[in-house]
Amino acid sequence: MVTVYGLNDKIGNVTYYDSSGQSEYNFSKPYSEDTAMVIDKEISSLIESQYQRAIQILEENKDKLNQLADILIEKEVIFKDDLETIFGKRKFDSNLQEEMDL
Repeated sequence: MVTVYGLNDKIGNVTYYDSSGQSEYNFSKPYSEDTAMVIDKEISSLIESQYQRAIQILEENKDKLNQLADILIEKEVIFKDDLETIFGKRKFDSNLQEEMDL
């Protein structure tokens, strides 16, 4: 995301992706060591923030996850209806259906 798509505030809207395919066997970087350190720091920050986000989501839904585990122990196989009973319908299902109908 950071080096291929340039989606980062500190790095900017710059991509370091080599679309020629020549970089497969080449270990050179088209940027300085300082830029490499910024890239590494930004990637680490991105990973850590999303890891913390995942933990928060799991903690917020712990009771639902326990319900899911109980159903899986009981049935071994579950279906969409089982998931909707626990987690509710997906918020974007109606929008998705409208797009599919177009």
